[in-house]
Amino acid sequence: MPPFLGLLQLLTTGALAFWIILTLYTAYSLLHPPKRTYAYALWRNLPGDPSELDTPLDYEQFNFKSNRQTLMAWKIKALNPSPQTAPRLLLIHGWGSSSIGALQRIPHLQNLASEIITLDLPGHGESTGTAQMGTTEHQDLHNLLNTLDPKPTIIFGWSMGAGIALRLAKDHAKDHNIKAIIAESPYIHAITPARNVIHLRGLPTYFNLKPAIWIIGLLKGVSPKWHGFARDQLATDLNLPLLIIHGSNDPVSPIADSKTITAASPNTTLLQIDQAGHNNIWTTPNFTAQATTAIKSFIASTNT
Repeated sequence: MPPFLGLLQLLTTGALAFWIILTLYTAYSLLHPPKRTYAYALWRNLPGDPSELDTPLDYEQFNFKSNRQTLMAWKIKALNPSPQTAPRLLLIHGWGSSSIGALQRIPHLQNLASEIITLDLPGHGESTGTAQMGTTEHQDLHNLLNTLDPKPTIIFGWSMGAGIALRLAKDHAKDHNIKAIIAESPYIHAITPARNVIHLRGLPTYFNLKPAIWIIGLLKGVSPKWHGFARDQLATDLNLPLLIIHGSNDPVSPIADSKTITAASPNTTLLQIDQAGHNNIWTTPNFTAQATTAIKSFIASTNT
């Protein structure tokens, strides 16, 4: 064999091995997001549970079994002056977050609900398992709601949680008396935020992300093409009121996806918050005020 052919073979083998390793690492990292636990909150000097908020709230922490995993949840006593008629709020966090992320939102929601439920999704926070990337978590939430007393419920999810909220409402709205959905920073396809998050970390996506998404699709039972995942298609089947909140400068979930979902859903209001990004709606007072006002008005309208 001529020397250059041997070198070419060696380089080709090395490149193939690098591609396989990079693809598997990409899939692994998407299925194993950072853990946002109480220790994380303590390290960042953030509230670690509802009792540590500026207005402490009574809560019950409990675990429940779902899809062979043990998931952690909080049942929080909210402050609505009419608890007999006020709805329950179910909060669903995004990829790489946990119930710790819900604590940013709860002070602005506590007067709008009779109780607030939040959980750590599989592979997040204090829950076991690996991240499901929005494929099966609606069943976990269905199982969670089966453990609670029946009550009119409004679902509020952000980022990945927004899409999970849409799927839960589509499949189980009647089972759990779901009255409305609030979706913050939703996206249509799972590959979109994955690509943007990886880019923001300065890592490559061109050769490795698409096959990693195919692998995850196979592992999670939605096939390499993620059949049934597209969030705009879920929205077409919704007859419930839907409020979408989205920052115009979101670098993770493009505002164009929310506009497409809005056009697809028959009963949707879109609040576009100018200059807001993906993670600063609840940390920037002006953005927070806009979101809170819209949610308050939306919840009031569902009670009329």
